[in-house]
Amino acid sequence: MPSPLVVLLALQVLTQQPGAVDLSATEPFDAPKYGVATKLPKAWPLAVREKDDQVFVALIAQNDAARPGVAACELGLAPSSLDDYRTRIDRNARDRGRPNGKLAVNRIVKDDKGERLETIWEFHPATGGFWREVVVRTVAHRQLYSFTLNVEDAVYATARPAFDALVAVTTFSPPNTGADLLTRSANRWVQREYKFTLDLPEGWSPVLAPSEVALLFANGPSHGVWSDNVLVLAHAHSKLSLDEQAKELPALLKQEDPNSELVSCQVVPQGKIEALETIVRTRRGPFSMTVIERKFRGDRFDYEVKYTLETERFEALAPTLRKSLDSFRELPGVVPGGAGKAA
Repeated sequence: MPSPLVVLLALQVLTQQPGAVDLSATEPFDAPKYGVATKLPKAWPLAVREKDDQVFVALIAQNDAARPGVAACELGLAPSSLDDYRTRIDRNARDRGRPNGKLAVNRIVKDDKGERLETIWEFHPATGGFWREVVVRTVAHRQLYSFTLNVEDAVYATARPAFDALVAVTTFSPPNTGADLLTRSANRWVQREYKFTLDLPEGWSPVLAPSEVALLFANGPSHGVWSDNVLVLAHAHSKLSLDEQAKELPALLKQEDPNSELVSCQVVPQGKIEALETIVRTRRGPFSMTVIERKFRGDRFDYEVKYTLETERFEALAPTLRKSLDSFRELPGVVPGGAGKAA
């Protein structure tokens, strides 16, 4: 159910007459955590601002009072190239399509600001009407930014120029990942707020987490549209021992992902402490994935450090991943009283 704020904003938008709206009047929008600065039409009020992977979601007045349009920007992980992403969209459109819709445009656009992937879907929703969804994707600072316009046909002719102008004036800066490089030779990074360090594999570095739950999120070089990644979660100390957690885990895993395969589950040494190490094989869409995870008790929290890789690369990288897992250290200092809960 939409939040009261979203409902209020929608009501405000729906009182407007789409044809009479002045889209040339804009106001600055700045999201330094996400590395995005742009200008939004004043007639498009914000419904969501800087939440999880959403940089913003703005509402657009339409003729149908029950269905406002949307302009949005989302953050993701950069693919090897936008052409890899384009190829995947073409393949998915061919193999699976979209209910009541068709892929009208899917092309790389190049200009003096770089290259963008422009994708347009035309569709007839089950609730009626003819809509267009425009997605413009661009890569900056190892992140994928996706700008989306989703409106009915009657509004498209006026909304599209304003959307294009929004994309054109957007500037990007390095997002705030919450981590700083501490030792270059070891590729050691420190999480500045929660004060812990982790040595990442060569070529890996932090990026902005797709969810606010993760205290640290990092990835390696991309392979097509996929990037192997690691995340750190923390939560209050558990009353269960590692051995007890190991006994409960197989049933919990099957409940969460019936198609997963538990490869191993054992308590292992991790420096001066012990950790519960699990290796799970599963699928993420067309990908076969292997996850190696350590759960262990720190002085402040119980932590989970989880590497997710395509299965074909796991065995060769397993020693490096375990070396990284062994490197986790808490640093002295005051940290926030709460942390992300385990996913």
